[in-house]
Order: sequence, then structure tokens, then C-alpha cells
Amino acid sequence: MNTFKIAGIVGTMIALAAPVQAETFNFTIVAGHPPLTKGVAGIRDFFIPEVTKRLAADGKHTINWTEAYAGSVADYRGVLEAVESGLGEFGYVPHLFEGDKLPLEQITYITPFGTSDLRTMLGVIEKLHEEIPAIGESWAKNNQMVLATIGIDDYHFVTKEPISGPDDLADRKIGTAGLAVNWLRGSNAVPITGALPTFYNSMSTGLIDGVMTFESAVAPYKFFEVAPHVTKISFGAKYGSALTVNLDTWASLPDEVKAVIKDVAKEYRAITAAAYFAAGEASLEIAKAAGATVTAFTQEQRKAFAAKMPNIAMEWAEKLDAQGIPGTETLNAYMRLSKEAGIEFARDWSVK
Repeated sequence: MNTFKIAGIVGTMIALAAPVQAETFNFTIVAGHPPLTKGVAGIRDFFIPEVTKRLAADGKHTINWTEAYAGSVADYRGVLEAVESGLGEFGYVPHLFEGDKLPLEQITYITPFGTSDLRTMLGVIEKLHEEIPAIGESWAKNNQMVLATIGIDDYHFVTKEPISGPDDLADRKIGTAGLAVNWLRGSNAVPITGALPTFYNSMSTGLIDGVMTFESAVAPYKFFEVAPHVTKISFGAKYGSALTVNLDTWASLPDEVKAVIKDVAKEYRAITAAAYFAAGEASLEIAKAAGATVTAFTQEQRKAFAAKMPNIAMEWAEKLDAQGIPGTETLNAYMRLSKEAGIEFARDWSVK
């Protein structure tokens, strides 16, 4: 056999037998919200330690994490840009504030009065992402990809005065976020844009008269102290955030590190969804124990409220269609996938 050929074979065998070069990665994970928010708490308490543990067990790679929560690197409106630029390699992106850059991810916010079952709704979102490639492409335009879709539990009113129907909202200033402002159309309420970290002070100073928020946030943020009336209207569980990774960072990682991160991210999504789902009722119980009054709309009242609204979903879809974005396709797919999952809406938003 040719000497050079033998040398080549031996060299290849040595290369194959050589251990993978161990690397240490330094990553920053950014969140505008504090760990009071369960999606952020799940990053701190599960995602980071679990990725670290699994890589340590493998013995090949390690990660040094810098945890930048509560706006220490970027506020809730700046996380998308922070990950895009590489200021943080990973981010908890509340995309409900990014309607211009991530329009199709707003789908649950323009289809209110759906299910309160967060886990079922997120299953629909996963299928929607697979069916509509434009969703992933919009993230790629911002130099990142979604590792885990994060939803939040059922949305209700938390107000200073009681609410028994749309007419009670007339002229009241209601704090909300993103496209949820449209849920107030038809009620003559005055929407005021804000976020969880700002709502308490806004209510205590009189800037707003109440908020539309998810039930698990009521107790941690102590909204009941300044707004003691919780009205369970059930706008539904929403897909509002995502754990993302910078695409340049992702491309630089060894396959075995990517596999660990993907596996843990999938588990993080499930754990976080379960945490939100379980925490909602507990949050309202704490509010009641502290003196808050909790009432609930009937299904007939929900349908009446929804019927009084314009078709915000179809308006949204047609506007995106005009921009060359598949709004109607996404809306129709979401409503179809929801129906297949057994989800019933108080109104079919895909029908004029």
C-alpha cells in the first residue's frame, strides 16, 4: 500500500479518535422583566441550571452565564434589539410589544375570548409556527430564532371600581399592552399603554383606573392593593413572549451544545406553561384573602362583549395582507388549528 495512503488513513483514525475540544462559553441572557414574571423565573430556576448541569455531565463544554434581568441591560421594549445586536446572546423577548417587527406573533392578541387552557393554546402555536414559515422568517430578520414559546394565563380586568359590562368601562382609563388595546374597542374605555413593571404606580397615582392583565400577575405585583376589583372576563390565555437566541451565536455552537439547549428549552416551555396555569387561581385567592372582590362574566356576557367589538382580527389580517405579509392565511390557520384542538371562541374572528 502506498506510504502516503497509509499515513492518510492513520491520520484520519487519529483525528476521529481525538476528543472534542472542550470549550467554555460566556453568555448573557437578557430580560426586561424581573423574576416575579414566571417566564423569567423559569429561566433562572430551570433553563440555566439545567443546561449547565447537562453540559457538566457530558464533561466537554461549560457555560458561564450572566443573568441580566429587570432591565439591567435592556427594558422590556429593548430585549429584541439587545439579542439582535449581540448585546445578549439569549433573551426573554416579550413580543407583544413588537407588533411592527413581529406582526404575525400577535395572533392571540387579535383573537380574544379563546381558551384559558394555556398548554392547549401553546400547542396550537407550535403547529402554527410549522405551518407559516413567515413567522420564523420575521425572527430571522431580527437575527434570532425562537427556542421556546412562552404563554401567559387568562386575562381579566383589575380595576378600582366594579365592572358588570362594557358600559361600565366608558371613559375609564385602562392600562394594557400591545394589541390588547383593541379589546377595549366598542366599550368607550380609554386605553393607556403600559406594562407589568409600570401598572402599579400608574394606578396608585391615578394615571389609570385599572388594567387588563393575566391573573397570575395580580398577586406578585400586588395590583389588588390599588385596584381591589377583579372581573374574570376571560379574554383567554395568550402567547406573549419567547426565549430566543442570537443567530450568530447559534451558528458558532457545537452540535452537542445545541442539542442540550434545544432539549432544555422544550422542557422549559412546558414547565413555564404549567407554572402560569397553576399560579393563576392561586394568585386570585391571595387577592381575595387580602380583601379584593372577584366576580366573573357569564358566557353570554362574554359573547355580548365580543359582539360589540369590531372584527379586530380581520382588520389586522387585511392590513398585513396589503403589506405582503400573510395575515389572512395566518388568521385562518390559527382559527382552524384551534378548532381542531377543541378550542371554542366567543366569536369566530375569521368570519366577517
